[in-house]
Amino acid sequence: MTNPLGRPVSFSETIDESVLFPIERGQARTRIGIREPLPFEGVDRWTCFELSWIDSHGIPEVGIASIEYAAASPMIIESKSLKLFLGSLNFTKFASVEDVEGTIQRALSKKLDSESVSVSVRMSHQWSEMRIVSPPGVCVDKSSLETTESFRLRAGDEVVEETIHSNLLRSLCPVTAQPDWGTVAIHYRGKKLEYSSLVGYLLTHRSQQGYHEECCEVLFTDLLNVCAPSRLWVGCMYTRRGGIDINPERWMPGTPRPLLEGRFARQ
Repeated sequence: MTNPLGRPVSFSETIDESVLFPIERGQARTRIGIREPLPFEGVDRWTCFELSWIDSHGIPEVGIASIEYAAASPMIIESKSLKLFLGSLNFTKFASVEDVEGTIQRALSKKLDSESVSVSVRMSHQWSEMRIVSPPGVCVDKSSLETTESFRLRAGDEVVEETIHSNLLRSLCPVTAQPDWGTVAIHYRGKKLEYSSLVGYLLTHRSQQGYHEECCEVLFTDLLNVCAPSRLWVGCMYTRRGGIDINPERWMPGTPRPLLEGRFARQ
């Protein structure tokens, strides 16, 4: 199977797992310089806003699916292929929402070669529980860019523990070169980042191509090298495309993972 991204396709009216397109993580990690054992733990979280199926009485149902799987899985799933797979459920009858969750979970586990996949579907009466929250920590976006040196990540000698974020995350799809937008949040204990250098560094990524997961791992690796942290967590919360938002998180082993109890306004 070839990558469906950037190609005209049609939705199947019967369940079609064959449309799911897995991509090996290994090649991108080799380019970045990431080797086994991985320097991080992590998850990839997806929110799928366009999910529908037929209930046992023949009536259409709609839901919002949350999907999460471990960064240790050998594969990722290309997002357009996931959209196509979810679309193939639209005219299929399911006895319960649990059956829908199980069908998605089993299909993704097979393609990802991982048992770490979890799937939960919120029905319409639960949507009000999906809160919009602010990104954690201090926003660094107004930090001044004084010299071209600001485009290289820098840290001082002072050791701090802090949480910061930027809404300037932008990268390009590796296939279509269309822009992907997001917010990056960072918690670390290590050498204090110069905020202006982080802003400048993010600006250099605005024209770089990569899948969301790869971009998050590039950020994590560069921060690891610059801050010499004893704790580090990086979350890249992308805006939705094709009804799906992707939220990779990476953290050093032993670093508490911040609890994000909702989605950001742009998602």
